[in-house]
Amino acid sequence: MSIEVRVRVTATFSSEDSAKNATSELKKSLNKNSHELAKALDALNPIENQDSYQNEHINVEEVKRKNCTLTISSYTYSSEQPMWFAQSLAKLGAEKIHIIGNADGHVQNYYFLKGEKVQKKLFAGDPPAKALSEKDIEINKGLFLPDKRVTVKAKLVSTWAIGDIYESIGMKFITENGDEFFYKGRGQLLDILWNSKIEKFDTSITIEFSAVFERETHDNNYASFAKRPTKIVKISEQT
Repeated sequence: MSIEVRVRVTATFSSEDSAKNATSELKKSLNKNSHELAKALDALNPIENQDSYQNEHINVEEVKRKNCTLTISSYTYSSEQPMWFAQSLAKLGAEKIHIIGNADGHVQNYYFLKGEKVQKKLFAGDPPAKALSEKDIEINKGLFLPDKRVTVKAKLVSTWAIGDIYESIGMKFITENGDEFFYKGRGQLLDILWNSKIEKFDTSITIEFSAVFERETHDNNYASFAKRPTKIVKISEQT
């Protein structure tokens, strides 16, 4: 049974004129694209890896503007977290974007500055996080944590059910250099690794994708987690 997710997008522009122009362009594109948000934004500014989200429909109910702020009210039955279109909206001139996903009372917030996902404190203008402590630096030395988005080749080792409303899956990977990292979510990454013939995730496949890596905890230990994977391709398969 699909769960309806209410999605509200609040975009703030540098001036009322830029907000007005963006609202006008978006409304025109929505009318041409059956009021589906991702298609409308993609038509204005192509969304990276949009083909991966072609079945993830976000249906717009209302678009309104007040001064420099544009608000979009919509709903979806998507399994993806409703935030992968933020950069396209930013290209319309939105400097700050706040996306709220509400599924049956379970609320998640996402914050963006000029299209890049940030923490709430930075979005709100609070001082940036303090420099890493010596303890954090030592912990991070043992983890796969590149500074920026990188491309990796990796093999799936194991999976587990997250148990959230999106029916997300947790995955453990090993890179070709022996580095360990994890991923939580759904989308194209899962689709490529799912073997429908045996109804299991396929650990014989080597895949390549681009991602950023952040430190989180897993089984009470610190671990590296891949975030926002894109450009996902199957490289090889054991014979």
